[in-house]
Amino acid sequence: MSSRNALVRRTSGSRGTGETVTAPPPGPEPGWWTLSPERARTLLLVAARPTITALAATVLLVLVVMLTTGTDLTSAPAAVAATWLAAHQVPLTVGRTTLGLLPLVPTAVLVWLAARECARAVPNRPTPVELGWLTGAVLAGPLLMTAVCLAVTGDAAGVTPLESSGPIAAFGWVLVLYLVAAAAGIGTRAWGSLCALLPIEIPEWAVLGARAARRTVLRMLGCAALATAISFFVHFSRLDGAYQQAHNFTDVLGMTLLSLLYLPNVVIGAAGILSGAAVLFGAGSVGLFGVTGGHMPVLPALIPVPEGPAAAWWAVLLLVPLAVGVLGGIELGRTSDDRPGAPWATLTCAALSTLTFLVLAILGSGQLGAVGWVGVDLLMLVVLMVTWFGFGGFVGMVFARRFLAPTAPAEDYDEYDDYEDDDYDDDYYEDDEYDDDDPEDYEDAVEYDDPAVEVDGELVEDFDDDVEVSIAAPGSTDEPADDIVDVEVVESDLPDEDKTPGR
Repeated sequence: MSSRNALVRRTSGSRGTGETVTAPPPGPEPGWWTLSPERARTLLLVAARPTITALAATVLLVLVVMLTTGTDLTSAPAAVAATWLAAHQVPLTVGRTTLGLLPLVPTAVLVWLAARECARAVPNRPTPVELGWLTGAVLAGPLLMTAVCLAVTGDAAGVTPLESSGPIAAFGWVLVLYLVAAAAGIGTRAWGSLCALLPIEIPEWAVLGARAARRTVLRMLGCAALATAISFFVHFSRLDGAYQQAHNFTDVLGMTLLSLLYLPNVVIGAAGILSGAAVLFGAGSVGLFGVTGGHMPVLPALIPVPEGPAAAWWAVLLLVPLAVGVLGGIELGRTSDDRPGAPWATLTCAALSTLTFLVLAILGSGQLGAVGWVGVDLLMLVVLMVTWFGFGGFVGMVFARRFLAPTAPAEDYDEYDDYEDDDYDDDYYEDDEYDDDDPEDYEDAVEYDDPAVEVDGELVEDFDDDVEVSIAAPGSTDEPADDIVDVEVVESDLPDEDKTPGR
């Protein structure tokens, strides 16, 4: 077969696989603002479905509460609007009482729903324009509903003593929460595309440190949840006093439900106490080194809060964040290239873990009416956690580098979902278009080698020593070779214009 026939070529209308390619219609290319009907439908679902689901749950909850308590339904729209704003951590003012300490369970559920819907709508190999449209769709529905709720609360201010903290705080909280949801949803499906938008390349040690920070935060929260559960059973005798203001079954059910909604706030406060920081209750505080009396709300969720004076053995609990930091450092020492002189991944883990707890502490704190400001001491939290996680991580990293065998880092296969169904054959044959009837294209594609003579030689052993056959040229004085060589000269395939015999 000739070299020309051996080429894999693509002519117009073929992509090398028998697939017919339809040429794009003539005219200007569509702009970034244009969307296909299928993509527009997907973005509409991303914008509407989480918002409608959250609004339906809010309306149902408000109606159930109002019907069970015998409240007049005329204030239902204002109650629904206030509940929507409270679920997004927007502070409210009821009469002269400011309610800024809001439960985190509804907020976490709303962010999870938006992130899940966003992750399902991420296309394979997304472009920056597609990611921008998707982020805008995630923000559109909640921002629109927040504007409606602000208008409803403003109209109902003359009828009910309910006010919001203003449009700046409301839109700010909603914007931040759903940007986090969009980043989480896109990151789980197209992490590579999300990182490509950054102006700098993320080093490997930063990626390993971020993954270790996620595990460190989860371990610390798990330890805090365990300490909360143990303290609850230790102080179980306070249960009757926590329900002393409940007069019927509806009140008991309401207080129990409210305590469950505030449970993440309590766990975050427990994590701050385990690190050595104090949790403030207005003028009072609770910490490992002292308890100051103050006014505390009567709620079953606060049963685990210890009473003073502080015991000496409480300081042993500081080993919990230290142990969590050491465990994270051991993992990094076995999976990263860190050494004692350059613990970049360990420092990244400590910094990101501390930053995460700072954000959680801000979300889990706020003004609570006459009690005052309730939450973790933020300055102490930052200083202590970065110390425990940084120092403990460094110790664990040094220990792992010297005494433990290294292991391969765990790969996050979700990062490569956007590389499925790549058509590499199309890229390979993209510039391989030649016309069969144009000899110049053919000559550019195939380079002729110099004509050569092919020699087919076979080495045959000499079976008869008495017979000697010389293959030397006439007049040569060289001795004949002992081996017999059968030589055949074959003509080479030459171009038609140069027919020179090869024999």
